[in-house]
Amino acid sequence: MGFAFISAFGLGAILTTVFQAFFNVYQKKKDLVFQEKKEAYVGLLQAYHRAAVEDSDDAGKEFAYWQMRCELISNKKVRAAIQGIIDTDGNKPKRYIAHDNLKDVLREDLGVST
Repeated sequence: MGFAFISAFGLGAILTTVFQAFFNVYQKKKDLVFQEKKEAYVGLLQAYHRAAVEDSDDAGKEFAYWQMRCELISNKKVRAAIQGIIDTDGNKPKRYIAHDNLKDVLREDLGVST
């Protein structure tokens, strides 16, 4: 019975179906991770902008919230770049370097063009 089933559909077709199923699961997981990172990074950048413009306690707390979300999903380079933004508060020349570094590591982590 089992051999007839394999013969009827062909071993290649069965292997192709199994491979496609695994590939679809992998692709969905990859897309979900990308969307989660993108959401966290955009939220961080929006909160960073708000904190720079408003300089309020509320804006600072919002930035801290997005920083924490990014720390949960990002790699070590991204976390270091975010900390670099925080560490350069009040030092414009170093802040510009930290901005460029943050943009580069976010692009790298998302796998978009550099």
